Amino acid sequence: MYDEEMEGFIELEESIQLLAEKHGPFQVRMALTKKEWFPELRKKDPESRIVLLSEAVEHYLNSDAYLGLAYTSQSTYKYELNLFVEYCNTNKGHDPNIRDVASSASLTQYLSSAKKQNTRSKKAAFLRTFLRETLGHFFEDGIDRLKTALKVKPDKKRGQPRAFEKQQIEELLMLARLSRDGHRNFTIIWTFLGTGIRLNELCRLQVGDINPALQDIMVCGKGNKDCKQTTKITKSALEILCSYVHFRYSKLADKPGYKDLYVFSDDKGVSPLSDSTIQKMITNLIAEAETISKEDKGTYQLSVHSLRHSFALYLLESGVNICKIKDLMRHQWLSSTEVYLEMFSHMLVEAINKHPLGQLKVSEVYGGAVYV
Repeated sequence: MYDEEMEGFIELEESIQLLAEKHGPFQVRMALTKKEWFPELRKKDPESRIVLLSEAVEHYLNSDAYLGLAYTSQSTYKYELNLFVEYCNTNKGHDPNIRDVASSASLTQYLSSAKKQNTRSKKAAFLRTFLRETLGHFFEDGIDRLKTALKVKPDKKRGQPRAFEKQQIEELLMLARLSRDGHRNFTIIWTFLGTGIRLNELCRLQVGDINPALQDIMVCGKGNKDCKQTTKITKSALEILCSYVHFRYSKLADKPGYKDLYVFSDDKGVSPLSDSTIQKMITNLIAEAETISKEDKGTYQLSVHSLRHSFALYLLESGVNICKIKDLMRHQWLSSTEVYLEMFSHMLVEAINKHPLGQLKVSEVYGGAVYV
C-alpha cells in the first residue's frame, strides 16, 4: 500500500514537472491558486504577503494589460520596465518586495532623475499601468494613493497633428528616389501615402498581405498583433508596391514561404526592417528637404507619422465623408478622426489669408480712413 502511494506521488510530481516545463512554474502556481485548491493561500492577509519584484514583472509581461498593447507600446514599456528594475535592484537591494518600491516616496525619487517633463511623464504613465496591474492582481489594491507621485503632465509643446504640404511630399519623394536604397525608400513613402497605415504596420507587411484583385492589403492593427485587418490602398500606391515586390522577390515566387516574406527587409524578406530604420530614413529626408522650414523640422513637428495624417487630411480635402475616413484610418472612435476637421479648418484659414486681397490693410483700401 505504501509503495502504491509513493508511486502515485512520484507520478504526480513528474506530471507537475512537465506542466511547469511547458507553461512555467509561475503560471502553474497561479492556475492552482485560482482554482482555490489551496484555500489557505487565499486566507492570508494580502497586505502581509511578500511579492518579489521579479514575480510582479513575470506576471505583468504575461498579463492582458501588456499583451494587449500595440507592438511599439510593448517595446517602449519593456524598455521602461528594464530601467525601473535596474534602479530598484541598485537602490533597494536585489529583487526587493514590490511593496517596498511601490511607495510614493520611492516612486518620486525614481522619477526625479528624469530632467525633462516629457520623459518623466512617459515613465509615470508606464508605472501607472505596471502597478495598477500587479498591485491589483497580488493585493487587490489600486493606485489611488500613488496618483500624486505618478502624475502625468501633458507636454505643452505638443500641438495638433501635423501633415505635409503637397510640395513637401513631392520633394520627399524626389529625395527618396535619389537616396541610397532609393527604390525601397520611394516605395515606403508611397505606401504610407496610399494607405495611411502606421509605422509598425508597414514594417510587418508581408507579400501575402497584398491583394491586387481587391485593391487592399492586410495589416496587423493597433493592439492586435495576431489579428490582421483589411485596409484599402490607392491604385498608384498599389502599382508601385507590386512593382517593388516583383523586383525584389520574383525569383522566389515559386519557393515555399514566399507569401510570408516581409516586403521591406534587409535580409531577403526573412525579417522586417526595424521601426527605427524607417524613422531615421524619413527624418533624414525631412532634414534635407528645402521646402520644409527649420521650425517644421523640430521636435513634435513633421515626422513619419505625418504621412498618416497627410493621407487623412487630403481625403477630407477631396470631399470624402468623415465616417468613411474613420473606416479607412481604422479608428475605433469617430472623435479620433474628427481632429482632421480642425486641421482642415486651420488650413482653410491659412489659405484665405494668402489671398491677394487678404494682404491689403483696411487703411490702404479707404485711403487712411476707416468708416464703421
